[in-house]
Amino acid sequence: MFTPAILYPFGSALGFCFYQLLTRILAAHDSPTTSNFYAGLCNTLALSALVPFFWEMPRWDHALLMLALGGFGMTAHLLLTQAFRHAAPALLAPFSYCQIVFAGLLGFVIYSQVPDTLSLVGISVICLSGLGAAWMQRRK
Repeated sequence: MFTPAILYPFGSALGFCFYQLLTRILAAHDSPTTSNFYAGLCNTLALSALVPFFWEMPRWDHALLMLALGGFGMTAHLLLTQAFRHAAPALLAPFSYCQIVFAGLLGFVIYSQVPDTLSLVGISVICLSGLGAAWMQRRK
């Protein structure tokens, strides 16, 4: 039942957790532009170490997609930094659960994939716990 591939989503979740925590900490001290610059610089330096092993010259259409991805990522980081400057993380957390909805919609539209019952139960538990945490924070 266990395969090493199961560790990938956990690593992704852990990385995203640290990303949001560091963004929250930096939002109190730095401007969104500064935070965005340092995030881009650190990621560029870290991922550049992989270039000698995996680099392939991208096609033009792929290069345009990479530029679009970078632009959307930069915009998302700026918006996240602004949000953390003005609201508590517990109040912002329910908006992160929109990713589940959009992933489900895109999975259905692109791959005709419908979540099974167990997936829907898990999604519901995750979303309801996040909404509960936001509700408790709001009551304080």
